[in-house]
Amino acid sequence: MSKLKECVLYVDGMHCAACEVLIEKKLLEQSGVESVDASLKGAKVTVHYSGDKKPSLQRLNKEFAGSGYVFSEQKSFSKRQSLISIKNGKLVLDKASFYGFSRAILLAAIILAAFFIFESLHIGQFVSIDASSSLPAFFVLGLVAGISSCAALIGGLLLSMTKQWHEIYAQADARTERSKPHIMFHLGRIVSFALLGGLLGLAGETISLSNTVVFSLLTILVSLVMLILALQMIGVEWAHKFRLTTPKFLSRFVADETNFQGRYMPAVIGALTFILPCGFTLTAQTIALASGSFLQGSLIMLFFALGTFIPLMGISLGGLIFNSKKSLSHKFNLVAGILVLFFVVYNINGQLNVLGLPSLSDLMTTSQQDQGVAGNDEDGVQIISITAQGFEYTPTSSLTIKAGLPAKLIVDNQGIQGCGAFIAANGLIDDFVALKKGINEIDLGLPAKGSYKLTCSMGMVKPLTINVI
Repeated sequence: MSKLKECVLYVDGMHCAACEVLIEKKLLEQSGVESVDASLKGAKVTVHYSGDKKPSLQRLNKEFAGSGYVFSEQKSFSKRQSLISIKNGKLVLDKASFYGFSRAILLAAIILAAFFIFESLHIGQFVSIDASSSLPAFFVLGLVAGISSCAALIGGLLLSMTKQWHEIYAQADARTERSKPHIMFHLGRIVSFALLGGLLGLAGETISLSNTVVFSLLTILVSLVMLILALQMIGVEWAHKFRLTTPKFLSRFVADETNFQGRYMPAVIGALTFILPCGFTLTAQTIALASGSFLQGSLIMLFFALGTFIPLMGISLGGLIFNSKKSLSHKFNLVAGILVLFFVVYNINGQLNVLGLPSLSDLMTTSQQDQGVAGNDEDGVQIISITAQGFEYTPTSSLTIKAGLPAKLIVDNQGIQGCGAFIAANGLIDDFVALKKGINEIDLGLPAKGSYKLTCSMGMVKPLTINVI
């Protein structure tokens, strides 16, 4: 057997771990190539080949032209100018990059304005859901969820994944092939909602879906991953140092479409969205839990997932269309990255409210008038009362109570929407509390001194501050 020869080629256009795997896969298809090791850090690829089968630069550049990679034997390619760089100890703003970035910000702002205008319509008030609701009602609930504030979490996650999936399937000629990860994501989500909804129906009251801290930390973790992906999408160089990927030997296995993981990993991601907190999702899950039937619980969550599928599929189609056109791909990723950055701030700010920590919402909170200490009922229990309507909690009594004395929160639900139907006050109330229509009494026990934020399960409802003195 002849001794293998080695050559090192430099690659312009590599910017993530998926690039390494994609280049290695394609080069291993070349005749005579025995092993390949691509390195993002060095922007190079080391090829071991037999005989005179050295890869042709001309052929490689032709084959990889559609993916944006350029091969050379010398590291002489130029880097794309960063928006902000440091030269001679000074911050330098690249005008050309800034022009493109400012246009992307403007487009993202228009999209976000439309998002908030839709939110202000409070369409959720027209979707009345309870245990007696028909299955089509849960479909409508899912449709509203997919285009509401809940989209900031699931939609933002999907948006951040479109670029990653495009890079892995960049060499695919047919759009149906490039659609595979999106299809698997949505199938995974729909199947998991149906299956896990059925299990909720079987489990009944033995399962709790209301741990405030666990859900908040999970959302913050997902948001931090989205943050790194968003910064990579808009071209922030240092963000590429955070390689959100498995070791290379696992990445190669995962990227192989003949392996289970390679074909179905997006489905796993879609399935795991079942546990991401969203007020609409929690509403459907709670009703499925109370159904006491595998079939009924499964159908409730299935119809809900089918409703969310329509707007989420719109995100997938947008990513596929724009990423398939090289002239639009960079612009799409820039706008998408800015949108994801907003959703990250939106999500984390909400969870800081849920955890009772300082947040941006505090800047918009007006100081509450001093109404003294809340009154007592005939049994001597301190009573705080609020109304829950639209997407707001409004106090109807003083929000100040004394520490160490029995206290109770009375919530008059006059038609609260979305995540507002699940109230949270970390440190004062152990878990999320689902609000039924009408009067709800929540035992606050013997509260300790401190200030507590009262908000919804996602922290999107403007917080009220309960003071315990």
